[in-house]
Amino acid sequence: MRIAIIVIIGILAYLLVFLPGYIFIVPDESEVLPDKKTSVELPADSDAKQSSEQPIANPGDAPPAK
Repeated sequence: MRIAIIVIIGILAYLLVFLPGYIFIVPDESEVLPDKKTSVELPADSDAKQSSEQPIANPGDAPPAK
């Protein structure tokens, strides 16, 4: 009898965590992009492109040896 109670409590605890996570995290069909492209395939912003093109002019001195 104790095992059945523990199993029922375990199932209820699992559903208590799983159902809200499924409802709030899994996207609806309305949130899917219309052209079926992922965010990786979308063009990047100009700010991100601009910052990645700038070279490091002076990274600084090396740390002292131990």
